[in-house]
Amino acid sequence: MKKSTIQTTILPIVGAAIIGFGMIGCSEDPEMDSNTIDKEVLDMDGSLNSVFDGKIFSIPSPIQTAYLIQDLDIPFNDGMLNDDSNVSNYVTEYDQALNLGVYGADLGYVSIYEEKGAAMSYLTAIKKLTSSLNLSSAFDTNFIDRFEANSEDQDSMVQLMSDAFGKADNFLKKSDRKNVSALVLAGGWVESLYFSCELYNQKASDKMLKRIGEQKQTLTTLIELLSEYNMDGKSDDLIAQLKDLHDSFEKIELTYEYEAPETDQKNKITTLTHRLTVKMSDEVMNDIRTKITTIRTNIIKR
Repeated sequence: MKKSTIQTTILPIVGAAIIGFGMIGCSEDPEMDSNTIDKEVLDMDGSLNSVFDGKIFSIPSPIQTAYLIQDLDIPFNDGMLNDDSNVSNYVTEYDQALNLGVYGADLGYVSIYEEKGAAMSYLTAIKKLTSSLNLSSAFDTNFIDRFEANSEDQDSMVQLMSDAFGKADNFLKKSDRKNVSALVLAGGWVESLYFSCELYNQKASDKMLKRIGEQKQTLTTLIELLSEYNMDGKSDDLIAQLKDLHDSFEKIELTYEYEAPETDQKNKITTLTHRLTVKMSDEVMNDIRTKITTIRTNIIKR
């Protein structure tokens, strides 16, 4: 059973940078008052919305894939991660933003598995990228101290990362650097889908197959977002690769069975509940895995 939450006031995106991913399903409720909801839904199955110039882009909530991996009892695999030593290879704003998203996903993954040494290494890599992108205030000394102090508490680490990336995203949008924010989102989404495909190949499960299939609509939204903020054509190649990936996702059949919505009048939140069935052949699954691996390789190897 999946749940999507309708919210009227949307906080900036933080999810794809520390992510996992889930299905899209959030939209505004025209009958609700504005300025009523000022918090994100960080549950495993929720989605977040990000507002770009008045347009709402739905994206996955933080850490979803990592939690799903843990729930499926899949062992930690550091071989999937982008080596933190690669951070020095990223010298352009474009590469730094994409790999900030990648490293954010990696940080979320190692944190869920309580790999404290690795978590600090990825946090250091993230700090280098945010410094180059003039986002250091979001990952300052106070943040590092709090992260270390809460290293025994998964939920606290997730919340701290969410807050930090939220500050960074706020800064980017207020500075009219929405293109950078979109690239961070894209990098995190790519890394998360790569994780899921690799882990499904390692241990097939209906839950993981469903999570991958759900990305059909998310990918459509991501392509739209990157196209909207494609500065000087720098994202042309990435967009072309994602469109090719989308062709494979189009072969997936999604069937939704909606049930009556539940409304929390006090908090002005309406929850839409539905069942989702994903039909995907092995051939399509392998095609998606091959394509996302290529896209991810092009992002991390500069």
